[in-house]
Amino acid sequence: MKKTITPFVLGLIAKDRKYLLTKRKEIDREDPSDFVGKWQIPGGGIDYGETVEISLKRELKEEIRIEVEIIKLIPLIINSIRKNWHGIGMAYLCKLKDPSQKIKLNGESSEFGWFTFEEAMNLDVLPGVKEVIRVTEKRDF
Repeated sequence: MKKTITPFVLGLIAKDRKYLLTKRKEIDREDPSDFVGKWQIPGGGIDYGETVEISLKRELKEEIRIEVEIIKLIPLIINSIRKNWHGIGMAYLCKLKDPSQKIKLNGESSEFGWFTFEEAMNLDVLPGVKEVIRVTEKRDF
């Protein structure tokens, strides 16, 4: 099987000093089985010809049915390696375009929640999630 490198983008949505995370449900062929049920930052792959920002907005609309305003790039590169797949990702701090929007999950996640920094640090998460939130909490970028 061919080994691939895939760029991806995540949107860490902040509201009232809490962060939106979703619980992973869908497994793709490259996922370790223990990824199921872990909390994650919504996002996904960047399609050919898309800017990173357009890709992020598309992924968030597909996964959680919301529109966001991108605040800033979080200064951290995420490396995720699974079997024959190597993802290189970046994350953006975002806010809801309309704070009254309701989160509606597609089939990739089983639930969502808003978590404080302390709560997020105690969750069972995918690799890289806690690091992204830690850098964001520092807010010195």
